[in-house]
Amino acid sequence: MRQYQRQAIASSSPAQLVLKLYDLGVHCCRQDDRVKLRRVLAELVGSLNLEEGGEIAERLYDLYDYCISESITGDLDLVQSILGDLRDVWKQGVLARQAA
Repeated sequence: MRQYQRQAIASSSPAQLVLKLYDLGVHCCRQDDRVKLRRVLAELVGSLNLEEGGEIAERLYDLYDYCISESITGDLDLVQSILGDLRDVWKQGVLARQAA
């Protein structure tokens, strides 16, 4: 199973990896796994290019930072909703453009 996961990650584009992180973040919220959720959010923050990403990257950073704060003692349903919405927008916007 781990070998399959490694192969899936190795063959994924950066945009697909972000989608997988969103999926994992939603899953962590459902499982109430706050530690793993914070790791996922840290990876999402690390994937941002604040120099070239402009306002969008800044707003994503603010959302991720808020989600990290909420993941400590806050409402994971809210974090799940935010990550789910971001996932849907990412899939429709970024991945759809790459497929075209």
